[in-house]
Amino acid sequence: MDDLSDRLTTALRSLISGQEFSEIPDIAVYDDVRDQWNKGYCEELQNAIRDGNFGPHHTEIVDYPKNDIAVRPLTRFSAPDRLIYDAIVFEISSALDISRNPSVYSYRWNHRAHKPIFWKTSWTRMRREAKAALLSNWNFKVASLDVSSFYEHIDIGLLSDDLSMIVQNEISVKRVTKFLKKFQTINHAWGLPQGSDASGILANAYLAPVDEFLRRNGFLFFRYSDDIMILDEGWNTLRDVIIEVNRIFRSKRLSMSAHKTGILEFPEVIQDFLSAQKASIDQAVQHGDPEAERDVRSFFDQVIDTDRVGATDLKFALNKLRAVGDDYAVGWCLENLRYVAYASREIFAYFAECGYRQSTIHRGLEDFMQSQESISYPYIEQRILRYFVHLGIESEKMKSSAWHIMEDRNREEFPREFAVRYLGGVASASEAQLLRHKFESEASLAMRRALLISLYESGKLSERYLRDIWYSLPELRWTCNYLAGNPKIPTS
Repeated sequence: MDDLSDRLTTALRSLISGQEFSEIPDIAVYDDVRDQWNKGYCEELQNAIRDGNFGPHHTEIVDYPKNDIAVRPLTRFSAPDRLIYDAIVFEISSALDISRNPSVYSYRWNHRAHKPIFWKTSWTRMRREAKAALLSNWNFKVASLDVSSFYEHIDIGLLSDDLSMIVQNEISVKRVTKFLKKFQTINHAWGLPQGSDASGILANAYLAPVDEFLRRNGFLFFRYSDDIMILDEGWNTLRDVIIEVNRIFRSKRLSMSAHKTGILEFPEVIQDFLSAQKASIDQAVQHGDPEAERDVRSFFDQVIDTDRVGATDLKFALNKLRAVGDDYAVGWCLENLRYVAYASREIFAYFAECGYRQSTIHRGLEDFMQSQESISYPYIEQRILRYFVHLGIESEKMKSSAWHIMEDRNREEFPREFAVRYLGGVASASEAQLLRHKFESEASLAMRRALLISLYESGKLSERYLRDIWYSLPELRWTCNYLAGNPKIPTS
């Protein structure tokens, strides 16, 4: 895929299709970008890349919950910055994937379709093949390795050298390096921006020396990003391997995660792969077994009856409760939402299926938003607002919360944008006038776009005012053109 327009179009398709699974979805699913793509938007991005006039110009670092305490920094670019970043990485992705060791499954490139392979496909394949390898020799032990904050500690200078060794196109490597260096210069962030498949493709190349060491020494191994499994019968052999791999990590400015690294005996590892209870529940749900609901409830009770709830098992339980239409976990989810924010996607998908409990769910979410604690959980605030927007729920309590969030400029932008989107759907005439005032006094381009969309959805955006914005704020002209077509704005 040599054409810049094609790469940008692939980036757009990946961005839009990924909204359903995105931790930080766009308020309009980038429908304005899609609508204006062939009307000059794509051409403008092409010119920016060719002229070297590209960002990132606007970046928000979002603390995404990993568990009840820890977070990881997700990078939220503006739409043009994200599309350009993905496109310039996609230009070298084919060369990077060709050099990838077959034992590396993370962030694959589909050479025939010229696009990234969805992560779950590769993850599932790795799990299947690793299980088969384990079952082929019950004497195997497994060295499990992990890097502390892998993406954050990737050295861009070293990565640039790695890319230059693999990719023949010097101009393409310089574009990627320029973008990444600017990303580090203007933000409280370092390493690779997290949240994009493009970063995953680059990260694969960074650990290539580890792959080569393991290959040259004949080890059977499986790697997904920085999670590595090495199989061998000898405990001492695996210990020596861990020490050598750690030396390679240090040469790449990385640190091995002590609490996630160890040598496991065969029974410990295979139990995770074979999980008979989950496999049985999965089959029962798929075949409509009348006992499935009881089994799912029992599994859910086991999951929550621990000091620290396991993320994978909780997500599995919620997905199965949703599949059988059982509202058993609604109360627990509402009470514990702040502690299991990492499972928000599964929780809100589950809530959406529990139709006859909607009044209970709505009251619980309203109470959370009006509590003093909500400000500490912007990710949950965003999910709740998105939920109310998607279902078109009008609530005076939620409206009050949305106004409070929108007017607090010390908060992160991503919940403020969804607060504005919600207000547009429930605003009175006087409230729409106030939204217009907020639009005119707002400095952030992302918030101005959200307020413009909100004014449109309030039904109080006149053609004259839209035209005035088009002339006065050229950075919003694509959204203005989109709204002039009287669209129905989607939510993911």
